[in-house]
Amino acid sequence: MYTFHDFSRRFIKGCNFTFRQWLWFLKLYELNVPSKEMARQLKVSYVTVLKARDITRRAILAQALDANSYYRLGIRPGSGRRKGRPTMRNSPVFGVLDLGGYVICDLMSDLTVENILHFKLNFCLKTSHLGQLVYTSPYQKYTALTACGPDLWTTNFIRHGDTRIPVDATDFWRDVKARLRSVRGVNPTTFPLYLKEWELRFNNRGESLVPVLAAALCGFVPKS
Repeated sequence: MYTFHDFSRRFIKGCNFTFRQWLWFLKLYELNVPSKEMARQLKVSYVTVLKARDITRRAILAQALDANSYYRLGIRPGSGRRKGRPTMRNSPVFGVLDLGGYVICDLMSDLTVENILHFKLNFCLKTSHLGQLVYTSPYQKYTALTACGPDLWTTNFIRHGDTRIPVDATDFWRDVKARLRSVRGVNPTTFPLYLKEWELRFNNRGESLVPVLAAALCGFVPKS
């Protein structure tokens, strides 16, 4: 029999940390300490740290106003595998909107990676890449579109190697490049989680993330 308590069904219960360990973890997370070093300091396994990172990213995503749109596309609200749910082949497309020191990464639910290829091949939209992650020159009001997935690389003739992409000159995208190197690449399923984390970090630079992350982790895990 399960006994409900103040933190039942909340993100913070997804990992068997004490509250002290959670606070220590969040400080290390804020400082972007590598996972192996986190595990050593917290005296837990490397796998446990990876699970705590995943839970934290999902808690961040749950704070987004359009979180339900992510869940409808197949992003899991909480940690753990859901049987019968297919792996996401391509990530959603995001529009990066630079508001002069503040960044919004909009979920472009009306666009797919095929649209990016269409704009590239038929309307000369410039594209470049960071591993599997592809990003573009400005599109409508957005500084760039970005997505991740194998359908962006349909043939050997597709190249995402254009230069002088305006978003490369922004502080946010330089930050993304640095963080992407530290995680050694992302896949279509995790890309939205990482992007929302990077958005949060950039928009709260110079301030402590610990209170923001603690509040997110104390939130309820949405029903899928």
